[in-house]
Amino acid sequence: MKSRFVLDKTAKSALYALYLYAFNKPNSADRKKFWSTRFDHGIPYGIFDEHELVSGLFSMPFEVNFHGQHFLMNGITDVMSVPEYSGKGAAGTLMQAALQDMYANAVVLSYLAPFSFSYYRKFGYEQVFDHRLYHLAGDKLPRVKPAAKGRVIRTSLTKAIPLIKKTYSASSLSQKGGLLRQAWWWQYLTEKHPDWQVAYYQDEQQAITGYLIYTRTADQFSVHEFVHLTPASYQSLASFVFKHGAGYQTYTFEDADPSYQGDLLADPYALQVTTQPYMMGRIVNLQSFLEKYPFQQVNFEPISFNLKDETIKQNQGAWTISATAGKVGIEHDSESQANVPTFTIQQFTKAAFGYRSFASQQHFGQLDADPEQLTVLDNLFVNQKPILADYF
Repeated sequence: MKSRFVLDKTAKSALYALYLYAFNKPNSADRKKFWSTRFDHGIPYGIFDEHELVSGLFSMPFEVNFHGQHFLMNGITDVMSVPEYSGKGAAGTLMQAALQDMYANAVVLSYLAPFSFSYYRKFGYEQVFDHRLYHLAGDKLPRVKPAAKGRVIRTSLTKAIPLIKKTYSASSLSQKGGLLRQAWWWQYLTEKHPDWQVAYYQDEQQAITGYLIYTRTADQFSVHEFVHLTPASYQSLASFVFKHGAGYQTYTFEDADPSYQGDLLADPYALQVTTQPYMMGRIVNLQSFLEKYPFQQVNFEPISFNLKDETIKQNQGAWTISATAGKVGIEHDSESQANVPTFTIQQFTKAAFGYRSFASQQHFGQLDADPEQLTVLDNLFVNQKPILADYF
């Protein structure tokens, strides 16, 4: 099922022209190549006015791994309008259409990178992903000894993909809400980031248990992705980076895991650390999400709550969940119940994703409910923050 706003291939050149203008991007062969990959694998939406394309966006079909459960997820990207149509609601109309299509096509989740958090909260999205950024001066690098065995090998991203894709899948980057990267997406990364280089660690059994994706400029060494499945891969890859020495003024590490890692250095004061709000997410189909959700208890008594979702009305109403020997029971009534907690879809998404518990949201005045009922629900949800390395 698709809405009337879904574009066909004849609109490709018009959408590309809108993309260049709306985001003030220079045209180039490289840009057109990675954008075309996005078009070919995405679902383009647009609105025409007198044969001119005035607004558009992409809904990108992906699959994510959420603590062992796989969910269909559509990423929203390239939300754009010509200046004379800005503020007239065209982008909002396309957002509504894309979300309704997702629900109709059994898509369970949606992520996006916001230009405005408040704008996308209107459509039920909430902040659930952060990145941690570490900056280290080139003259304050720690010494890290590489593992006694194994070796680090440098190569291009294109050549590395067949070698590192299983390592990525075995890491936390793909297991706490991250993408199950398909072959086309790996290829897209090479098109979007032709300057990305790779160093991977191979142990004495020839297994690849870690890798780095990094770039270098005249003054800066930047690590964009650091995967290490073993202590040896961590030590050897960290040693590889720091052995570049004072050849760079600054070293930066972007970590999709928002938990603090500075204590691993002998002198954490040498670090400058910031937390960067990254992407938003929302539950599109609550029924399907709850059916496969990795509840932290295999047996629990029925507990009810009300949900408000102004964008996807099918999620609204009273919900009751229970579990017996791991089999989840779900009841839904479109009418709200009395004397049970009431959450917005944003509040529920934050708690269910492990980003911020209901109890914490209440502590900061974001909701008001019986603390005991909130504790019961919080104990059912994962308590580790989600991780998303990819950007779209």
